[in-house]
Amino acid sequence: MEQIQVFYNKTIMKKIILLLLFPVLLNAQKNYPALLDEYMKAAVNVNQFSGSVLIANHDSIIYQKTFGTIDYAGTKALDNNSTFQLGIITEEFTASAILLLKDNHKLKLTDTITKFFPELPYNNVTIQHLLTHSSGLPDYYDEVMKGKWGTEKYATNKDIVKALAEAKVALAWKPGTQYNEFYYYTDYALLAAIIEKVSGLSYADFMQVNIFTPLHMLRTSVKEGFDKPESKDANTTESIYFDEAKQQFFPAANFSAFGSEYDHVAKNIVGSKGVSSTAQDLFLWNKALQHHTLISLASQQEMFTPGILKDSISTIFMGYGVLVGTNDCGSYVAQIDAGNNETLGYITTLIHYLEDDLTIILLANKAKSSSSIAGTLSYILFDKEIVPPYIHKAVTIDTSILEKYVGEYTQYHKRLYKKEGTLWMTIRGEPDLKLLPESNTKFFSSDKEYDWQVEFNTDNNGNIIKTYFIYSGLKQEVKKIK
Repeated sequence: MEQIQVFYNKTIMKKIILLLLFPVLLNAQKNYPALLDEYMKAAVNVNQFSGSVLIANHDSIIYQKTFGTIDYAGTKALDNNSTFQLGIITEEFTASAILLLKDNHKLKLTDTITKFFPELPYNNVTIQHLLTHSSGLPDYYDEVMKGKWGTEKYATNKDIVKALAEAKVALAWKPGTQYNEFYYYTDYALLAAIIEKVSGLSYADFMQVNIFTPLHMLRTSVKEGFDKPESKDANTTESIYFDEAKQQFFPAANFSAFGSEYDHVAKNIVGSKGVSSTAQDLFLWNKALQHHTLISLASQQEMFTPGILKDSISTIFMGYGVLVGTNDCGSYVAQIDAGNNETLGYITTLIHYLEDDLTIILLANKAKSSSSIAGTLSYILFDKEIVPPYIHKAVTIDTSILEKYVGEYTQYHKRLYKKEGTLWMTIRGEPDLKLLPESNTKFFSSDKEYDWQVEFNTDNNGNIIKTYFIYSGLKQEVKKIK
């Protein structure tokens, strides 16, 4: 804890210095709002971005705009009051609710889950294990409820507890030893159930009374059954899904990733999802976290402390409901929902760079063109090189030059290989991507919804000097491994 306090003392001092200098730097060096707007307009015009962007420094908003439409039909424009499903950003609220109960001496993070639900067969799993996704608990659908629940009614968090108690599926590993990469929904579903058990309120009511109302988050709420018409208001965005096979956008409500039974199990479960909000309200939320006006300073420090390792490649750790790490822009806490089966069509990002007190909020209802925009906006603010989106045009080249480009590269071990007279790229978790030549040294994605580019700098003899991977404008130098 002493090391954590030293870090925060240094961070606070740096914030004070930057607070004094930032207006001078902003005016003397670059017109950042104009640079941000130039990039976002290109993202809209070329990549069809639809969503809301807010960027703040030291509690002051330096850029805020919305683009695109609420609905798939494109009949109503987004505005600052448009609400988005936050997806996994909900975990920040769930974790803070638990910490608020801790601050009020209603529970301890060392409490086992059997203290609240003695029927569960997991007496060595603690609240802290749930907060860091390191419990080893089984997936509540795939391993517990699949083929048993049916489609007669929608499950609640209490039903999850009951199903876990009856199934008695063994833990996948010793709690606290590794991150639940595939089973993380169970952890926060149980945290939400604990909030309800301890407070005597529903999850939605607890959040409203203890978080949303005190922080004046007027457009934020817990909405169950997102796709039910009665749950929507005039400013609730419709998520828009891109069908790979048809290469077309469709309303995400038309698609079900795992079938009707899964929808009946998962749709109304809260904890890892359930909160809808606006960029403006998330700005208020982030301020409350940074200034520990909701939870205590000690709890905020615990929340932001690196816990279990989540991603060994990027060295990202789990805090409590947040990701904690360091990238080439600095130390950060963040949460990102990449539009998974629970929030199909949405991309949501909330990232705060601690040392520079810089916040980037991005909420999109058209996920395919949005996944790396927050990273590119970070690069603009930290004076790093970006490539704004533009229309690419394929040309004919001598394919013999492709051989020297083939190989494995350092960024997430992506591989370039030759096929069908051009380059192809492997992307983790996605189909391989065909790259078309724009010149002898520049290639771009054949799928317009994936803004991948590869650029080679060569000498007069055609030997590679440098290689860059570019995604949504984010330009990074990579090295060939083999």
